[in-house]
Amino acid sequence: MIETVSEFLEEFKKKGLNEIALEDGDITHRVTIGNMFEGLTAELLNRSIFKGLNLKIVSNSFIYNDSGTLSKEMDCMIVIGNGQKISFSNQFKYHIKNVIAVIQVKKTLYKDSIDDAHQNLKSVIDIAEPRDGEMYMRKIQADAYKLLMGKIMPNTENISKKSWREQMLFSFLLMQSFWPIRILIGYESYKTEFGLREGFVNLQEELVKDGPKSGYNPISFPDLMICGENSIIKNVGMPFAYPFQNDNEFYWEILQTSNNRPMYLLLELIWTRLSYKFELGSQIFGDDFELDSFHPFISCKERKISEEKWGWEYNYHSLTKKRIVKTFRFIRLDTCRD
Repeated sequence: MIETVSEFLEEFKKKGLNEIALEDGDITHRVTIGNMFEGLTAELLNRSIFKGLNLKIVSNSFIYNDSGTLSKEMDCMIVIGNGQKISFSNQFKYHIKNVIAVIQVKKTLYKDSIDDAHQNLKSVIDIAEPRDGEMYMRKIQADAYKLLMGKIMPNTENISKKSWREQMLFSFLLMQSFWPIRILIGYESYKTEFGLREGFVNLQEELVKDGPKSGYNPISFPDLMICGENSIIKNVGMPFAYPFQNDNEFYWEILQTSNNRPMYLLLELIWTRLSYKFELGSQIFGDDFELDSFHPFISCKERKISEEKWGWEYNYHSLTKKRIVKTFRFIRLDTCRD
């Protein structure tokens, strides 16, 4: 099923882009151009969600927490139920617990706009206050932990007795299960996977040229960045997981890249979250259990900066244009459910 729907979305996306180019290519007003691409994204998302779950796609809306703090404006969101109308406007705000996914949209996406989108999406996690979670979130955390660490996740009472690395992963995956999925989509972007990789790394190098920069820990990156036909995928076991490499200095392969099927990757992320929350069952993914293959991109390890502070150090897997051939085989999370 997921294969069929993803193929439909790829064709719908191509048709939509052709329509924008042929019928509205003369429009130069930036806001209108942005609205067209956000509208195309909303149509794609409408065709990605299941009916009867009280889900809706909203545009140009905000997320708020129990304290009333607002996120930055979000281009598109998948939400549950109705939000609160913002006075004297056509915009709404939604409590973070009712937000499934957040999508930022860029017509043209290169390294400067990647960081702009990163900061926008990061505002979602900046307002994510501690709150009571739902049972499905703990199951996501436990399944992801098992895939990344290769063992059963300790309970909350025992995690403090484990290594710093296990405690860190436990905490990170708990937060990841609480946060809405965060996705960045750029339509006119890097033409090749190699170009995307180089552009992203050059951006990170510029950001830290004057020293460490906060806001770029492993799970602060968007869960998926789609740049034309190429993608960057975050390795947090939801739904893709490549285990920790404890025999390597940079043990966490946090980011990987792909050069095909971006709509399939988007569906995997959204449907996996929906399947846990609404107990939809793995049959929605169909009978295709072929493992997904990605190219290694960025790995990381913790780094002690001072007696009180820890940071992260990243390592880039440099692959040439002609030889992006080494792949990681990822476990699909839905195949590991009970």
